[in-house]
Amino acid sequence: LTRHTKTVNVLAVSMHGALLLTGGNDSRVVVWSLTSGEMIQEIVSPAAGYISAITWIDVDDRGETTFAFGASDGNVQIYERTNVSALFVFCSTMIGHSGPVESLAWDPVHHRLASAGDSRPHVWNFTPEKTLVSITSKLDKQPYVARTVHFYDNGASILVSYLESGEIFCYSIEPWDLKWRKKVQGRIGNTTLEGNFLLVSNLKDGVDKYSVPSLQRVQSYSHVILRNVPLQISVARQAGLIFIGGDDGFARIFNYSTGAFRGQLEHANRGDQIIPVAVSAVLACISLYLTRRR
Repeated sequence: LTRHTKTVNVLAVSMHGALLLTGGNDSRVVVWSLTSGEMIQEIVSPAAGYISAITWIDVDDRGETTFAFGASDGNVQIYERTNVSALFVFCSTMIGHSGPVESLAWDPVHHRLASAGDSRPHVWNFTPEKTLVSITSKLDKQPYVARTVHFYDNGASILVSYLESGEIFCYSIEPWDLKWRKKVQGRIGNTTLEGNFLLVSNLKDGVDKYSVPSLQRVQSYSHVILRNVPLQISVARQAGLIFIGGDDGFARIFNYSTGAFRGQLEHANRGDQIIPVAVSAVLACISLYLTRRR
């Protein structure tokens, strides 16, 4: 899939596995058909800067009709299409953060969007008019980078991770309150929430799996890290596999339950960074999407 002129930072596979969103340093969001491999649409937003976060917004079982992306200007933009044959059109934008939007998450239960950036999270109600209304205010900034945000406890709470401190904050949403804050072992490059387990790229020797809310480490997926970059993690639970980006031209595959190394996927030249990874497990098929960074 070739279109971006600069590094691709983020990937998102749609609910039914038919579409892929990619966003990169060229201020482009590209919509791809995963059936044909063809580009369906590209959205160029030079004023936004680089695209730093992206997520599908599944307001119903149809899926694949609405998405949001965040960029280095701190804004969150919403795009929608009315049917599967139409192109996506701009709906709204919201100033979310004073710096890059590091992470976005969607809660299909309460129709909320969460974002992380400028050392703090925000939670937004997604209205029928396709706009965002903040339900968080007066949040204190932490002295660390807010790396990721996830909805937890069936959408009643969010988990926010911080890069340098290695801390995880859990906030209840209604009422808004800090429920707990705990520290993992090491720093946090990236995270993925899989059920009641949080997988953390530790920027040292691989990925660790923690149970939530105890934050007890229960599993490790050890691998060599050559560069201090935030590698992404993607889980294919039905296949029992975990995929981890790499910093030397390939991605790694581990057994999700045992932590055993299962192999690697060559994707680029030695020295290239394979940072964004995304997995689709639709119709019992696993598709892995990777992008490289030089």
